[in-house]
Amino acid sequence: MPTLTKIISHLATWGVLFLLPMVFRTLDFPEQMLHVAGVVTLFYLNYLWLTPRYYMRGHKLLCWIVNSALLAAIIGVMYFRRGVVELSYLFNLSVAVMISVSMRLGSIWQESVEAQLKAETARAEAEAARAEAELHNLQYQTNPHFLLNTLNNIYALTAFDAKRAQEAIEQLSAMLHHILYDNQEDEVKLTDEVDFLQNYINLMKIRQSGKLDITFDVDVRCDGVKIVPLILIPLVENAFKHGISPTQPNFIHIRLYADCEQIDFSIDNSNHPKTGNDCSGHGIGLTQVTKRLEIAYAGRYAWQYGPSDDNAAYCSHINIKLAKA
Repeated sequence: MPTLTKIISHLATWGVLFLLPMVFRTLDFPEQMLHVAGVVTLFYLNYLWLTPRYYMRGHKLLCWIVNSALLAAIIGVMYFRRGVVELSYLFNLSVAVMISVSMRLGSIWQESVEAQLKAETARAEAEAARAEAELHNLQYQTNPHFLLNTLNNIYALTAFDAKRAQEAIEQLSAMLHHILYDNQEDEVKLTDEVDFLQNYINLMKIRQSGKLDITFDVDVRCDGVKIVPLILIPLVENAFKHGISPTQPNFIHIRLYADCEQIDFSIDNSNHPKTGNDCSGHGIGLTQVTKRLEIAYAGRYAWQYGPSDDNAAYCSHINIKLAKA
């Protein structure tokens, strides 16, 4: 309970105790001071010691026994001075005890609530810090995973077409700029991420034959839309990994729509699953997508993915609801 609130509550309590009609009605000044001393003693003994130490720890009977003994002692002193004890004085002493216990219990309850709120706030802050650290860790894992796949593609390209390999390196240079600089932020402009995806697609198209039908349709209808960096690239990588066959017609159709409320991203590709002996990629990218979506957009995203009924195509669809500013 804040200090100012405590002071006001104590002043109000003493106003009630000392303005009761029956207080000091027939007492002279020395006996009035003795009355005040008795009330103050009982009030603060209960407030500072008996209630927190005994009453709150389950020793309620002992608490009331001590209070009864104190009451008897104070009444005995008054009787010794006057030879008589007014019932109004006994009443005021009892009221002081009850108010003191009630105030102390209320104060302890309020302190408990405040401590619980502080603990919950601390837990929430710790959880947010942990999630942010994990998100950054996943981002740093994404970088080498993406680079490994891209460099493998360029390495394969150098074996049969040096000129195209040079073009691929230029594409990679633009992509590295995005990774090294833009990727250090928690979120990047969606348009920058689109440029990154387009560079990757162009890089992959260099080494593909004419049997690949690839489209990338983009419709961004709101300026300033942001997204967690590199969260979509594993899906595009996966489409190229599992959607390309050297002997069959292939397709990869990518669509991205965004407005001020949502980002909608989908990929449909021909489905040519790798054999059990092919362990390239190890599924790391898609695992990271799941973790990063849950950390960055928990409760605000939906992701459906899987093969079509005839197993000829593989579809992946992510919808992200944007947080309102």
